[in-house]
Amino acid sequence: MKFIVWIMLFFGIGSLYADNSPADVTKHLGERIPLNLTFVNSKGDSVLLRDLITKPTVIDFVYYQCAGICTPLMMELSDVVGKVASDPGKAYNMICISIDQNETPAMAAEKKHLMIGLCKKEVPDSAWMFLTGDSASIDTVTRAAGFGFERTYGGFIHKGVLIFVDKTGKIVQYLSPGYIQRTGDFAILPSEFELAVQKASTGTITSNISSILQSCRSYIPKGNSGIILLLIGISGPVTIIAVIVIIRRAKIPKKA
Repeated sequence: MKFIVWIMLFFGIGSLYADNSPADVTKHLGERIPLNLTFVNSKGDSVLLRDLITKPTVIDFVYYQCAGICTPLMMELSDVVGKVASDPGKAYNMICISIDQNETPAMAAEKKHLMIGLCKKEVPDSAWMFLTGDSASIDTVTRAAGFGFERTYGGFIHKGVLIFVDKTGKIVQYLSPGYIQRTGDFAILPSEFELAVQKASTGTITSNISSILQSCRSYIPKGNSGIILLLIGISGPVTIIAVIVIIRRAKIPKKA
């Protein structure tokens, strides 16, 4: 019991500082990303965001040499495209934007070839763009979208999220994919993806509470260990209060 209490206290206090992480995602629902920014596509051509975001668009901030969540998330995006009724290029577009200014169009082209090859549906070349850019353009678009990241030795710290915008660049939804612990894969519900596209087509702002709950729940295994992880996952102040209550109760002597 003491061990569990100390673990809860450790993670509870740590979560107080997690909210200030530069790698957090801050929702800017209703705000617009600047469309006058220039990036470079996988063919090496300079392009303006306004020429790419002409319909509901899914934006995925990644970096192509990522050894973490970027590739699995892009692979799940490839998979869900083949499961939804709406077609890319007609109902929506997709854009992957590298957050690493040192990456090249050749890296983007290699990743694009791989991801489109995994799709079980035809994806027009213009429907899924893979972009690179300079640090100024990257910083501007990520700040506008509320997407935080931090450069570390050998890569970046960031979170995985899909950002849906309408044709004017207005942010209408953040879709946080779930996580399947058994397989180590991300999971995007086709119904949620389809609904987000529909909302983006009308410019309707939508909270993604259900997606967040799904993501949290998927990390919790069955049994007693799941209960412990659930307690650890509670917000900092609540966790600390729970720890205090447990300690006080533990000090109350039992009646004979």
